[in-house]
Amino acid sequence: MRRVEPRRAVFVLQNVGESLLTDAQRDELWEEFQVPVYVLLLDAAGKVCAYECEAHQGLHLTLNATAPHRIPPATEASPCGCGRPGPRLRYPHPPHPGLAVAG
Repeated sequence: MRRVEPRRAVFVLQNVGESLLTDAQRDELWEEFQVPVYVLLLDAAGKVCAYECEAHQGLHLTLNATAPHRIPPATEASPCGCGRPGPRLRYPHPPHPGLAVAG
């Protein structure tokens, strides 16, 4: 079997309702591949409804996920370190201390 060697980043696909990537899992992926790790959150239809940016300050909601009845209660409206506007899902814990925050 051929070994996968990402060159730019690892994107972790997670379903809504699952626990988000833990710091230990993120560390393990970094140790293995030595590239940034980002989370893509998938809705029930398998479409990306939120994504993590380089600032790692939460998950930016996509346009189709921001209809008022679909915005989860744990959102952050303050500006993100990456400069992108719009609401973000907050992490249930502070950002990993090893993550560089853009800004």
